Amino acid sequence: MNYPGPIQLSCVVARAIRIGASTALAAIVVASCSALSRSQSFAQPAANSERRVEEISIRMRDGRELSAVMSSPAAPGQYPVLVSVHGGMGDRPIEVMRDAAAPDSDSPTVQMFNQQDWVILAPDFRNAWLGAEETDIVDAISFARQLPDVDPEKVAVFGGSNGGRLSLRASIIAPQSMGCVVAGSPFLTNPVVFFEGELSQAPWSTASDRAQSWMSTARDRLRPLVSRAAGKTSSAYEAFLTDHSVEENAARIEARVLLLTSRADEQVPHDFVQGLIDQLHAAGNPAEVLTLEHSLHGFYWGREGEFGARAGRGEKTPAQLEEEARTRQKVLNFLNECFEG
Repeated sequence: MNYPGPIQLSCVVARAIRIGASTALAAIVVASCSALSRSQSFAQPAANSERRVEEISIRMRDGRELSAVMSSPAAPGQYPVLVSVHGGMGDRPIEVMRDAAAPDSDSPTVQMFNQQDWVILAPDFRNAWLGAEETDIVDAISFARQLPDVDPEKVAVFGGSNGGRLSLRASIIAPQSMGCVVAGSPFLTNPVVFFEGELSQAPWSTASDRAQSWMSTARDRLRPLVSRAAGKTSSAYEAFLTDHSVEENAARIEARVLLLTSRADEQVPHDFVQGLIDQLHAAGNPAEVLTLEHSLHGFYWGREGEFGARAGRGEKTPAQLEEEARTRQKVLNFLNECFEG
């Protein structure tokens, strides 16, 4: 099956999944029943509740093929498409992309996406910090726009952590490829501040001890990788960091933006995103911001379990559950407005 342009679908393994309305809604409500009133409940499932889930590969501009998972309504049509970008490093097992796209995801946010008449594409990207990982997401968006059941004028991107940064970078590299972008706790939005900032100066100085410890460890681990990436270019190191900065290039973003942050996030504290917020507003982009007070990193996915940022933290508090539910409702409203506008 070929698509126009240089990017092709090279293999497909498909299975159809019928989502029972009560089961799918229950999966969402379990994580948020204490937080949502009847008037705040999510949109009801679409009339067409059968979806196809496909494991595919996408050919990038240099010929490299990367895995992706796509969930789409079974009936033919012209649907909006949401590109869902996982966090962390690239070159991940296919299960990671399934969890960012499929209706049986353990993320209430992804379950919610599957209750809409949208195509959802979750691509992988290379483990190449400030390198090919960025153009991989651009190419995945281009691929999504060419799908036969997609309306190319209704394209949005959702990502968290490093996936949030890559979503925003794609909106800079290819500003007309999407109508809106949602970024949860976007990581490394200002590489100069992250790698070269002084701990005694803001925003480092405003971070908690735990946040400083985590980010300092991440900085030490990533700095040699980024230095090697810079060394492969003709740019000086700091110029290279600036070129790949979301914050410093915010004026190039044409898409509508929703940023999700939390003051309790110890991996991407709100203050590390504030500079991007200021730059977007200064450039005339009316970016929307939802800032929480209690939720830890990853709240935008809403997954259960003690892993990642939640390791050793016990069960979520009622306040955290309420914030996660409020985040999902905000994201759904924002994306619906984007697709309808």
